[in-house]
Amino acid sequence: MNKDKYLLSSVANTLEILDLLSKYEELGVAEISKKLNMGRASVFRMLYTLEKKEFVHKMSNAKYRLGIKFAHYGSIVLERQGDFFVAKPFLQKLRDKHNQTTHLAILDDDYNIIFMDKELSKSAIQMTSKIGAKLPSYVTATGKVLLASRLDKDLEKIKSLNLVKMTDATITDNDKLIEELKKIKVQGYGADLEESEIGLVCYAAPIKDITGKVIAAISISGASTAMVRNKDELVESVKQTAEEISKAMGYNG
Repeated sequence: MNKDKYLLSSVANTLEILDLLSKYEELGVAEISKKLNMGRASVFRMLYTLEKKEFVHKMSNAKYRLGIKFAHYGSIVLERQGDFFVAKPFLQKLRDKHNQTTHLAILDDDYNIIFMDKELSKSAIQMTSKIGAKLPSYVTATGKVLLASRLDKDLEKIKSLNLVKMTDATITDNDKLIEELKKIKVQGYGADLEESEIGLVCYAAPIKDITGKVIAAISISGASTAMVRNKDELVESVKQTAEEISKAMGYNG
């Protein structure tokens, strides 16, 4: 494969270090070097620069973690999402009603979902999702809802998605995925039945803007037993909440 002539390898390597640190609480130079297959001297210099610019923080044990500056940048990004702040009280209300975790997600250009908000429940099961994190759309309820909204426009691209198995329940057949997306368009909600995480079930519904375009999706997630037992009630709640958020954004149906 030809290298991108415009790609600066030093910048790319530095960003890889930041991506890695986002997945771990803290790592040392040797650990980063091994995980990314980079020379220790190069890793040290990049970390030293990042530390001076306050993007990473060096701990007393000589390990590094992401710096507080990212919290500042994260707040700016969230503020600039504008309308999505409207959804937060609705997500909190939905969480409190059922004591299950709620999310708001959008679809990126590579057909991954990005979690824009998460309201964590007090239930025993704790999801691994984080605000700003990405997941393949085809294994999530929100992702399938968002893919369903793109069926008419992006059918061929969706048909060619590489469906990697994450659990035994993951859909890995493209034709089967398309059929499910068609059903989602009709029924108005999507489900993740332990397709992304064993023991986790989610239900999701679309959020529309003032023009009627689907711009995001919300979900409610929890332990599979309770979620399946209360499916009808939870689906109705998530659909109703999505409609309320859409109306708050100007959609009038």
